[in-house]
Amino acid sequence: MNKKYLALPAVLVLAATVVTTVTLWPTELKKLREQNLCLGMLTEQTAGLLQDGKGGAVLVEEFIPDSQEGAAKSADPVFSTICFVNRENTEDKSGTRLLYTLEVDSTDMLSDSPEGSTGIGDGSTGWVGRRQSEVPLPEGCARKMKRPDARYITVTLKVSPAAIAGRDWDYTSLLKDSRTVIVEAVENLAKQYDCAA
Repeated sequence: MNKKYLALPAVLVLAATVVTTVTLWPTELKKLREQNLCLGMLTEQTAGLLQDGKGGAVLVEEFIPDSQEGAAKSADPVFSTICFVNRENTEDKSGTRLLYTLEVDSTDMLSDSPEGSTGIGDGSTGWVGRRQSEVPLPEGCARKMKRPDARYITVTLKVSPAAIAGRDWDYTSLLKDSRTVIVEAVENLAKQYDCAA
């Protein structure tokens, strides 16, 4: 038998082994999305930081809105999912209270920081405000997240009025906890896509 005909089956077996290994190998994206909430952005402990003082279990809903007419759905659910973080009512277990939402978006321009907001600090860009916070992921994440035309990938945190009122309008504590939540979300997304600064 001619040895040149044995090379093709050997190459095919090797290629199949590589594809199987790459597909089944645990990645940071898979690991974080399996063990954390909000598509891997938040640990359960951090998700429960922004609260309204009324107790109840933390409930997370990952909502994918219907696509607009003719718009194609994103291959990566991180860009089409809004993460709603709620608390279960303690007296009426059938209801929930919205505390905040997290959203990831690709954009060419960052939002201006509103009055009363503070910079994220630690050499990072972005800001934390009373009702909303926005922090961009590190440079290079847009390409790794298959959004090469975007200048920025941002994480936006929107706090519900109930969470603010439940804290007796204590903005110092609210800003501290908002910062912790959004920084963890940004750090975990950067880990998932291997684009940390």
